[in-house]
Amino acid sequence: MIRTTFYLYLQSIKRCSGHTLCAYRSDLGQFESFIQSTYGNISDSELTTPMVRSWLASMVESGLAPTSINRKLSSLKAYFNFLKKEKLHPEGITGKIASLRRPKRLPVSVSQSQMKGILETNTSADDNIPFSESRDLMVMELLYCTGMRRSELLGLKLDDYNASSLTLRVRGKGNKQRIIPILPHLSLLLDDYIVRRSKVVSAGVREIIVTNQGKKAYPVFIYRIVNHYLSQAGIKGRKSPHILRHTFATHLLNEGADLNTIKELLGHASLAATQIYTHVGIERLKTIYKQAHPRA
Repeated sequence: MIRTTFYLYLQSIKRCSGHTLCAYRSDLGQFESFIQSTYGNISDSELTTPMVRSWLASMVESGLAPTSINRKLSSLKAYFNFLKKEKLHPEGITGKIASLRRPKRLPVSVSQSQMKGILETNTSADDNIPFSESRDLMVMELLYCTGMRRSELLGLKLDDYNASSLTLRVRGKGNKQRIIPILPHLSLLLDDYIVRRSKVVSAGVREIIVTNQGKKAYPVFIYRIVNHYLSQAGIKGRKSPHILRHTFATHLLNEGADLNTIKELLGHASLAATQIYTHVGIERLKTIYKQAHPRA
């Protein structure tokens, strides 16, 4: 597989994140392993559409979720479209392969009372608590109060925080920047946290969220923090950082925010991605209606 040029293209032209690049490497590596074990050591130019279909069929038989299969197919399509564009493959062998249908799943969110219970434990202004606890609660506040992605939180630097205008500059997908307003209470917490951070941070580290050793935080680190607090609160099911992004959007919608505003705050490229929260609101109305109406 001729992939080095493709990865450079994703990184420099498409400006994909490190996480996205890892996903492409993994997907294409799995495809190559399947082809070699099933058809032998063949070149890209010898690959055919039936070979790709057999790979998809093997994943379906193994019980892999349609969402995961579609992502791997998307990676392969991007790769072969690149090869066709660069005239390294005569035809796009994945063009006629449709994605698998997947059941619509509404985003899961935490209730307002549950989030209040979690964040009211935030005593980061107390000088007696350790830095790690102050930092962990800062992570929860930032994710819930801004709706930013985990990758955006990890990339947030000191220069991105403007205390006078009460805003954060966030770098989203494709390195697109957006400005998110923050509440005065979050600004006060940030000010206090940054003072604490300065006492543990390693030289040259500009990221706001750091480890106990003062080094740049990493994805699993953030996941563990969120998982811990949501588990403590008795939240069932998935407990990933993305749940707080869904919670942010759902609570805004429930309190009367319009979809366009939520779209801008979340950094969605189009309104279509934000409209899923309309369905969440409707489902909430249905639940209340069934519970409250005498004839339900």
